[in-house]
Amino acid sequence: MNRMVCKFLGWAMALGSLAGQSRLLADAKNPTYDDDILPIVKQHCINCHGNDKQKGDLNLASYAAMNQGGSSGAVVKPGDPSGSRIYTLSAHLEEPKMPPSGNKMPDDKLAIIKLWIEQGARQNAASKVVVTPKNTDIGLKSLVRGRPEGPPPMPQPGQLKLDPPVRARRPGAILALAASPWAPLVAVGGQKQVILYHTETGELLGFLPFEHGQIHSLRFSRNAKLLLVAGGRGGQSGKAVLYKIETGEKVLEVGIENDAILAADISADQTLIAVGSPSKIVRVYSTADGSVVHEIKKHTDWVTAVEFSPDGVLLATGDRNGGVFVWEAFTGREFYALRGHTAMITDVSWRDDSNVLATASEDTTVRLWEMENGTQLKSWNAHPGGTASVRFTHDGKLATTGRDKITKLWDQNGAAQKTFEALPDLGLRVAVTHDNARVIAGDWSGTVKAWATADAKVVATFDANPSSAAERLKQAEATFTAVQTKVNTAQAAYDAAVQKAKTATDTHTAAVANLNKINAELAAAQKIVTDATATATAAKAQMDAAKAAADQAAPLAKTAADKAAALEVLVNAETAAAKALAEAAAKTPENAELAAISKKKADTLTALTSELDKAKKSATDAAATLKAAQEQFALHFKTYTEAMAQVAANQKKVAELMPMVKPATDAVAPAKAALDAATAEVATAKAALDAATAELAAAKATLEKLKIAAQPAPMLPAK
Repeated sequence: MNRMVCKFLGWAMALGSLAGQSRLLADAKNPTYDDDILPIVKQHCINCHGNDKQKGDLNLASYAAMNQGGSSGAVVKPGDPSGSRIYTLSAHLEEPKMPPSGNKMPDDKLAIIKLWIEQGARQNAASKVVVTPKNTDIGLKSLVRGRPEGPPPMPQPGQLKLDPPVRARRPGAILALAASPWAPLVAVGGQKQVILYHTETGELLGFLPFEHGQIHSLRFSRNAKLLLVAGGRGGQSGKAVLYKIETGEKVLEVGIENDAILAADISADQTLIAVGSPSKIVRVYSTADGSVVHEIKKHTDWVTAVEFSPDGVLLATGDRNGGVFVWEAFTGREFYALRGHTAMITDVSWRDDSNVLATASEDTTVRLWEMENGTQLKSWNAHPGGTASVRFTHDGKLATTGRDKITKLWDQNGAAQKTFEALPDLGLRVAVTHDNARVIAGDWSGTVKAWATADAKVVATFDANPSSAAERLKQAEATFTAVQTKVNTAQAAYDAAVQKAKTATDTHTAAVANLNKINAELAAAQKIVTDATATATAAKAQMDAAKAAADQAAPLAKTAADKAAALEVLVNAETAAAKALAEAAAKTPENAELAAISKKKADTLTALTSELDKAKKSATDAAATLKAAQEQFALHFKTYTEAMAQVAANQKKVAELMPMVKPATDAVAPAKAALDAATAEVATAKAALDAATAELAAAKATLEKLKIAAQPAPMLPAK
């Protein structure tokens, strides 16, 4: 089917319901017991389970008898093939396999039985479809706006299948794509399977099988714990299946559609699932029992877009004729009819506050509608040829993709913020990661790419048709070996960088130490010159003062000494004279005159002796003063001489050290630059080593998972 046919029929998403079907709408058939199942039963089952013989008390010869079941209970559970033993035993999915001895029933007949059960197991064309209710309790008692508390739901190790249920010759068109609102997780709609990838590491986390046909719609629940997968077989049947993200467990199936479901969503409180299909009807199912609570028949063409508002109050739907409606979610009553688009509605998306709805259309435009009055806020031509998908980001921007193969990021005024590298083919679906950091888009060729919103660079490519676990195991083993080599190389580079940094550190340390040593010695010498100069200056002044004092004291000391010496001579002479007179007077006591002369001489001697004593003391004091002045002079002279010697010696040292400062200073800068470069090299090498080590750990983890996944499943014992 070429692209001209695609364009003629409408949008690629809607076309997908026809592209994979086994027969065209013109000769499509809804199987019934009377027309389709009974002939199969007669050929393969009637010998053991007919009117003549009923093994296990089971009679399949009539619709009424079949519904009576057998000794093990009911064999048909309308709407649930996996719970219907007539299918699971015939398909050899459970024990005891039927027929007990012999080959399995042909696949085309098993497909008819399965489809018949999926569509409600009707007896004939006039029968009303009745689906056995499934009681589930997934409704939320209260809604949490924004990110829920706790870690974001992610697939748990060992819970999801790692081997693809289907491996096609090539990937199909990406008709369904969704990113978790709160976790690094993207779901890609493959062929009869959902492929889950980690958006930050690119790791394939597992598969969710969808045996009901082509997948047209993927939607995460608002709390990110559930994934709604919808699709089916064009002109035959449609199903919406709800899975738990953490375990891959199938929670609920709804859908009595006679055509593939093209769009579906689950309400924020998880009580309702709305679906749209080529039937032009929007059906709203209860998640409690799978019953239909509303049928909205206002659309005039295929219903191609469905989404509940984040607060769960409203439901937006769009159709192939350009019609857009907003409904009250819990009553199904019309809230707004939004008119303006002139071609098929390809997607709808609510802003997080539920106040603005974005719609995308084949008429090339993206339009924004406010919910106060239902009026259009903004409209712009986003993609020539047609806009295929639109998604609001958590920060209020919009991501789109379209027929021009381009994916873009816009603000709400219609101004392009980022334009990403073109896809190989027509863009079909777009999604935005939980942190607004990446935009992901898929195209008609099956290519799925992710770009960083910061710089618009491609950061990942996700395989929409992964190879088997065994093949991926071989690739993982090769990757592990290559990454191990990469780690070894990175380790060697890191070790070399560390050694280089050590050498650079030693060189820099030595250069700094040498400069510090020279500067310290120079500073010390300069200080000594300064201090010794000050000491010499002070000593010179004191030395000069001491010399002046000595010069002044010397003549005084000499005069005092001379005087004392002269007096001493005179005293000695007078003493001798006085002694002679005293002796003469003593011999002639009667000589009064001599006695008087002797007394007078004695008095004169006494006076001279007293004067001599004073002169001697004066001479001693003058000599002491002179000696002290001379000692001070000698002391200050010594200090001055020593200080001047220090000045001379350290001036010489300063003269020797000064030329050494510049070379030592100049040596530090290149050593520091070399150290910085080596340190940066170590950091780069360490980052590369850490990245390679992390890559090795991831490769090892992937390898271990794939080893387990590639192991053959154990044989079940016969019952």
